[in-house]
Amino acid sequence: MKTEIKSLTGLRGVAALWITLFHYIYIKFNFLIEKGYVAVDIFFVLSAFLLTISYSEKFRTLSTEKVNIFYKKRVNRIYPIYFFSLIFIILFVERASVADFIINAGLIQCFFNPNYMLSSVYWSLSTEWICYLIFPFMLYAVIRYRINAVLLIATGLCIRYFLLFLPDLYISGNKQGEAVQFDNYLDIAYGVNSLIRTVSCYLIGMAFALLANTKIWKSSFLMYGTVAVFFLSLTVEKGIFFVPLLSAILIKNLYNESGNAVKWLLESKPVYILGNISYSLYIIHFIFKKMELRIVSSYNLNGTLLILFSILLSYITYHLIEKKIKIFKV
Repeated sequence: MKTEIKSLTGLRGVAALWITLFHYIYIKFNFLIEKGYVAVDIFFVLSAFLLTISYSEKFRTLSTEKVNIFYKKRVNRIYPIYFFSLIFIILFVERASVADFIINAGLIQCFFNPNYMLSSVYWSLSTEWICYLIFPFMLYAVIRYRINAVLLIATGLCIRYFLLFLPDLYISGNKQGEAVQFDNYLDIAYGVNSLIRTVSCYLIGMAFALLANTKIWKSSFLMYGTVAVFFLSLTVEKGIFFVPLLSAILIKNLYNESGNAVKWLLESKPVYILGNISYSLYIIHFIFKKMELRIVSSYNLNGTLLILFSILLSYITYHLIEKKIKIFKV
């Protein structure tokens, strides 16, 4: 695998900021901010792409040792800042039962009534964790049986389409009340359906990682055209359907190091730093949202101040927690 592709780190930062703006800023008829919930799909596609690039050779054969090392690395990546946020919420924000703690600590929220979630953004961490658990076997099967990348893409898109027709699937437990219904198209953020949404993005990300690196992926014309279509897709409700596919094309192009303005922007120092702290930002910003902190009366100005504070705190937690705390030595 190549060394770090800074533009892909920057893309992760842009996606995290987009989600943060979606949660904090309201501008009527602003199609860009109000569609920020789909940035999570970019995370999923990017994660699957990079994991496939990293492990396509290693997982040609499976062994307990290989899978264990993979799991330990994923735990090191996802758990330190996540567990910190979980404990903070329980101590200072919301009371939690033993069941709440077990479900959230085990990252199995996607199988239960969403009222068990101690933070609304935890659904995506849960579904990604489940995808981590099955990823070695998915990739092995794709390689072992030579499953065509185009078939993977088609399967991912079909799954995404049929999500709209599936009933809510989750274990109710002893939580009272029904799940909140989201008005946004394909904003499926709880239950087994949220896991299916994540798997569909994973299939698309894996497929593009396995596609041959031909000259077309270095085309600046392809890059600018994809970005233009991406923004156009956000102007219509059903255009959201194509976000994983368009983001996968963008990721493939960036990975092949085509020199263009988009790559330059994503590699710029501020955006790159934002990419490094993106995971902390994704988790921390919603803690403040959940606390309903009010600094000034203006909704958008208050949101802007909380975003800036979230970025600052995320920078600190990235260096003190994400980079320094490792649960396993691998």
